[in-house]
Amino acid sequence: MKKLLVMLIALIFALSLTGLAFAQAKAEKPAKPAEPAKPAEPAKPAEVAKPAAEPAKPAEVKKEAPPKPVVYRLGGQVTAVDAAGKKVTIAQNAVKKQKKVTLGVSKKAAQDLAGINVGDVVNVMVSGKTITSIKKIY
Repeated sequence: MKKLLVMLIALIFALSLTGLAFAQAKAEKPAKPAEPAKPAEPAKPAEVAKPAAEPAKPAEVKKEAPPKPVVYRLGGQVTAVDAAGKKVTIAQNAVKKQKKVTLGVSKKAAQDLAGINVGDVVNVMVSGKTITSIKKIY
């Protein structure tokens, strides 16, 4: 049984070394010979220039849209609720790291704000500095 185990380990070791050999770069193939030149096309007759009726417009500068804010989950205990100002303060307690965050509430999440009281533990989805959804855990 021990001999079988030793043989298996030796086989795995040998196969792992052969994998390194395949990782080396392969020799480059010789370059292909150049293709013969194509015959030139006959010249096209010149177009009649039209008078410019409208002056040329400068290229319009397109403004790039600002990037969308990142949506992330935040969990913690509610320490303050301002329903009139649509703001919620959430305290996060993690090992060696505690922070309080005051966030605004979107119109959609404001409907769920009525059931949230100080001391509730919540999970919120945040986009930028705005709560997009709030869910009471306990």
